[in-house]
Formats: sequence, structure tokens, C-alpha cells
Amino acid sequence: MRIRQIELAALLFTSVLVAGCGGGGGDGDSDAKSSPSTSPSVSAPASASKPAPVKESEAAADPLDAAQLKSAALSGTDADGFQVTAFPAKPAGGGTARPAACQPLENMRTASPKPAPKEFVGLLAYATSGSSAGSATTIGLMAYDQPDAEGVLDGLRTAVKECTAWEGGVPARTTAKAATAPDAGDDAVAFTLQTRGDSSDAFVVVRSGATVVTFSTVSGTGSAAEVPEELVSAQVKKLEQA
Repeated sequence: MRIRQIELAALLFTSVLVAGCGGGGGDGDSDAKSSPSTSPSVSAPASASKPAPVKESEAAADPLDAAQLKSAALSGTDADGFQVTAFPAKPAGGGTARPAACQPLENMRTASPKPAPKEFVGLLAYATSGSSAGSATTIGLMAYDQPDAEGVLDGLRTAVKECTAWEGGVPARTTAKAATAPDAGDDAVAFTLQTRGDSSDAFVVVRSGATVVTFSTVSGTGSAAEVPEELVSAQVKKLEQA
């Protein structure tokens, strides 16, 4: 989720270094664009996301209620090498992307997916050891009706293929790049976003049944941010066992 949200939460854990962010400004007349799919800079690699599932063969799952979603969320003992705490900031607000093809990515950048989830549980995970040490990851578990959950992933997949940069929100300009999605859940999409003047954020979004889980990582080491695979695996495994 947003770097600024991570920075606020980092005040509670001053022993861990998290990179700060200072958003830059911009005007709506810059060269944001949504390039044709034939452009090499836009076309996502084949590994950018898992193939969309065959939805006709997948029985629709019921949305989890608040208690079930909380039970499915990671605790401090579920992921070795991570300090996990509640992060109750709910999705709200958001900016308007120009061009509109980028809107699903802007929604994710501002932690404001559309449609809004029926229930939400937020977590903050600090990596205390291993290759991810020093990074901070926000995790959002969101309960939907299954068609809406599928639509969130479909919208992101399309936006990653069609959108390279956009104006809108604060800071005013963001660029996007496809990344390799993990083999997790029923569907998954991965990408990086970089707002003007900030370091990049790494995003992984996974759907399991009617639940969408978002992971957003900022690096505290100066290296490029990557969502820890072991964190994704632990969270999706617990969700699917709930």
C-alpha cells in the first residue's frame, strides 16, 4: 500500500530502517500516456501475471465475514523472520488517473480499490532477517463477492499491459512496470509503481476464491523493493486453510 502509510506505521517500530518518501508535484500537462499494446515499453512480459483462470470451472466462493477474515490474517508467529502487527487503515479516498486506463493502478497505489471490499483487515510486516531484512510490507485482506474479486485482478492485469505512466493524485505523476507474479492463489498480478521523487513500491495482488490480498513493499536498504515470496506464501496458505 502507500509509502506514506508505511512511514506512519514505522513510527511504532523505530528500530527498523524504512526509506522515507517525499512526493513531488507536477501539473496535468506533462507527458503521461497510455501507449498502444504494440509498444515495447508497454507490452508486459508473459510472466507478468498468472494466466486468468477458467472461471466457468471454478465454483464461486462466499465472501468471508469480519471474523473469518481476521482469522485468516497472519499473526506474529506465522511467518519466520517477520514482525507482524495490525495495520487498521481502511481503503478510502484515492485520486483520478489520466488517462483512465491507469485508474486500477492508481486505486491500488492509494489503497483504494474499486469496488470497495465488504470487509478489510490490514497488517504491517517488517522483515527482521533474511534477504528481505529492512523492508516493510503492508498486507490488505479484502472480502468481496467473487465476481468483484475477479474484476479487481482483471482490471489490474489490463492496466499493467496498457499503462506506463499517468497524472493524477498526489504526487502528480506515477510510472508503472510489470513484474513476475507468484504462483499463488487462484490468480495473481505483480507490478512496480514509482511516484515522482519517490523510491519504487513493489506490489503483488493475489485472489483466492472471493478474497483479494494485496502486498506492497518498500525497501529500507536502498535496493529495489521486492515483495518477499515467503510472506506471500505464508499469508495465502493461511487464507486457504481458514
